[in-house]
Amino acid sequence: MCARKRSISIGENLVKQDLITRDDLERAKEAEADTGTPWYKLLVKQRKVSFGAIEELLRYEFHSTATRAVDTSLGEALVEMGVLSRDQLAEVLAQQKRSGRLLGSILVDNGYVEREHVAQAFSLQHNIPYVDLQKSPSQRLALEAIPQSVARKYELIPIALVSDRLDVLITSPQALGKLENAALILGKRIHASITACPDLSAELATRYAQVNDANEAPPAKATKKVVDIAETIETSAIIEHSNTTENDDVSDVEDYEVGEEREMARFESIARAASGSSVIQMVTTIIEGAVNSGATDVHLDPHEPEMRVRYRIDGVLHDILSIPQEMEAAVISRIKIIAELDITDTRHPQDGHISMEVGEQEFDVRVASLPTYLGERIVLRLLDQTSILSGVRDLGLEPEDEKLFIKVIEKPYGMILVTGPTGSGKTTSLYAALNQKNVMTDSIVTLEDPVEYQLSGINQVQIDNDIDLTFANTLRASLRQDIDVLLVGEIRDSETARIAIRAAMTGHLVFSTLHTNDAPEAISTLRNMDVPAYLISSALTAVVGQRLVRTICDECRTSFKPAGSLLKSLGLPATTKKLYRGEGCDTCYHTGNRGRTGIFEVLEVTEPIRKLINDEAGTEQIMKAAKLKTMAMRCRQKVKDGIVTPEEFLRVIRT
Repeated sequence: MCARKRSISIGENLVKQDLITRDDLERAKEAEADTGTPWYKLLVKQRKVSFGAIEELLRYEFHSTATRAVDTSLGEALVEMGVLSRDQLAEVLAQQKRSGRLLGSILVDNGYVEREHVAQAFSLQHNIPYVDLQKSPSQRLALEAIPQSVARKYELIPIALVSDRLDVLITSPQALGKLENAALILGKRIHASITACPDLSAELATRYAQVNDANEAPPAKATKKVVDIAETIETSAIIEHSNTTENDDVSDVEDYEVGEEREMARFESIARAASGSSVIQMVTTIIEGAVNSGATDVHLDPHEPEMRVRYRIDGVLHDILSIPQEMEAAVISRIKIIAELDITDTRHPQDGHISMEVGEQEFDVRVASLPTYLGERIVLRLLDQTSILSGVRDLGLEPEDEKLFIKVIEKPYGMILVTGPTGSGKTTSLYAALNQKNVMTDSIVTLEDPVEYQLSGINQVQIDNDIDLTFANTLRASLRQDIDVLLVGEIRDSETARIAIRAAMTGHLVFSTLHTNDAPEAISTLRNMDVPAYLISSALTAVVGQRLVRTICDECRTSFKPAGSLLKSLGLPATTKKLYRGEGCDTCYHTGNRGRTGIFEVLEVTEPIRKLINDEAGTEQIMKAAKLKTMAMRCRQKVKDGIVTPEEFLRVIRT
């Protein structure tokens, strides 16, 4: 489906599900033509729909029409139920066109149907059960599992909690698009029923009144390390004043002092808000939700009208929830406080970390702040200290590539480079290679920025440019340390490249990374760093190119007959009869993908390849001479084997 048709289809479905009116859609499309801003972003900014609802419909449109049931519009469903006549429907549709209001609201206000009838029609539309609100009390355990602010945000009423299954009530179909994100952040399997509720906020306030005392208590033991710092928040709010020179203009000094006092009062107010139970619980829920969903990163992006919270799961960002503007500063300050950052500095980037336990897992959460036009952006990177690979055989290399990689690792000296973009697993591969070495007989040192995981028996150095502890300086000093194996986290400049190559030529085994698209491009990159060809050919032993791709969920994998145009774009023969993708299920949070696997290409620098490098041959000539099995070839096979979807191949691989 082309992008234009998909966009129209999504808009029509928003109208069809009574999430927006047709006038809303048409006005947004007109504004898109004038401003260039996508219509759905305008609707989100106007609070007409949520990011979650848009994302849900994008996934809905991904699957073929043969696998989807055709939804009945709300009006047609009410007519089929026998509670609304066709004349009444025509009248209300005309009224909706004039007023721009949602169809369900007009029907209830006109007295044509009861609120319960609308909920029952939504039940038929979306094939979810309808229950009576008054006959569905909330268990205390269910209310304690979800903060009231989160329940209000996701528009759901907790009913019952049994093991990891959470039963909830929703009051509108728009909440359906938010359930996946609620499941991610809460780490629960959510089963929803629809009900009629005139005022969701009032209903939640009534039900949560019984657990107010529990909400005031500190969070559970699993997050004790995260919340204990609340007691020291007041100290963190103190502003350090710099020494100022005397000024003859007394009024300027007074104005400055007044401004300083106001600024101090503002930060003290934010710090007090950050120590509130609702903010503490919100931050704790965000971090624990990321752990439970298997996320590697959490993004808190300042936007209008609200801050977005997104999880990166299997390499793709998912919109999880939004934080109201009135809570934004307190949530950011809360994270900065527990990461031991300066909450008074909002104009400079900062880096910190949080050590925490969730269940039996230990996590080191790296925190990075970045000032943007709309406010501070926070990114949390979750590092599971128990997930370090034990060796190369855990990487998922093809048997042929695994054998070759182990062979070059076992060589006593030379340089081995791992290439790929950020987030492609280069550090993981380097750690696996180091674990392949014998720490009892080899002296091993790593130079990293930052040190992500602590490796037993290996000396790790944290690079710090602020104190001139650079890669180049530290690498030069390391060569006087009688080292057998040296890992340089990244080659960023020509000085580091030259020193690393000379180390590889003088009896050291050197591992490092480069940001290139594939393995042969590493040679061109080194040339562009002014490293002579004869040094590259003498020192380089092998280059490993890699990517991480999402794998199809085993629970919902299904086959389909691919179109000829798809096969052509994949580079597969036209005779291919069957490929695979995931339909989406509870296990994979309805994405169709679960987990990731690596795809690799291993370029061994043999004598013929050394001669080509020395002669400054082109990349294509080197690939041809090496008979390189490229990442595209490896991934194409995984597509045929039903491990990776065609869409994932096209997203990640350059053909």
